[in-house]
Amino acid sequence: MKPTFAQLAVAIVVCSSPLLPVGAEPVSPGSAPVTSSSGCGKALGENLSVGKTTTRTVASGGSNRSYLVHVPANYDPGKPAPVVLNFHGFLSNPGQQNAASAFEPMSDREGFILVTPDGGIGWRFVQSARDANTAFVRDVVASVSADLCVDPKRIFATGKSQGGFMSSWLGCVAPEVVAAIAPVSGMYEPTEGCSPIPIMEFHGTADSTIPFGGGHVLVLGKYPGAVAVMEKWAHLNRCTGTPETVQLTPHVKRVTYGGCAAATIQYITDAGHTWPGTSIREGDNSPPADLTASELIWDFFKAHPKP
Repeated sequence: MKPTFAQLAVAIVVCSSPLLPVGAEPVSPGSAPVTSSSGCGKALGENLSVGKTTTRTVASGGSNRSYLVHVPANYDPGKPAPVVLNFHGFLSNPGQQNAASAFEPMSDREGFILVTPDGGIGWRFVQSARDANTAFVRDVVASVSADLCVDPKRIFATGKSQGGFMSSWLGCVAPEVVAAIAPVSGMYEPTEGCSPIPIMEFHGTADSTIPFGGGHVLVLGKYPGAVAVMEKWAHLNRCTGTPETVQLTPHVKRVTYGGCAAATIQYITDAGHTWPGTSIREGDNSPPADLTASELIWDFFKAHPKP
């Protein structure tokens, strides 16, 4: 029996493995914290405009790779701005991810720089690709920081599906880069070597691509489920209190873990494999959840810069 397209999609999403490999390094080799932004005080280059999204390239790992950068309409070159790294899912692209998340108009309103890297067909996590993608993100952050006034204490990561895995991966292996993470519809399990980091995750109970309740996933085998993975993040974040569950709407509940070294929150919706609040369907035809994930994500990021 031939696998369906959905099964093939899941295979590529998770054959890259939604679990961190045993013995994975918590910080990849060659990492160094970004301590300042040389772009502060610079006039915008010819390829950048306020209120506009530009495609840029950066040399990384021996090849040129691309990303989108949206400079907010109220950008001030003398004032360090936050950065939101926004990662697309399998078979998606940076433009589609920006449209689904609606972060571009929010960037103009709130004043953060939106950076959406291009992972090709997706963010694969075999060893070589994992190292290359981590290096690519560092190269992108360095490139943006050289040309724009970036606040290194307010660089955040979010993304959907494979992009969710990528954002949570960075929370583990690049804590010197990202201050907080907000994966959507997919996240890696942390290893004990990772450090506590603020995390907010969104997952739908109708998700059939990365099943909410866990089960057998093609190629991967047994997937522990969204709640089980979140509990491992709560353990990493040294949460000691009983999780508090609040039913926000008939279709959305929020679980807040207590007594944590870093904020740990999960939104559980009735939706499928989609970005909550979007009008764009991705992954299935289920309705999006009746909450605006992007607004919640940005509020979470604003509240959790690096100390």
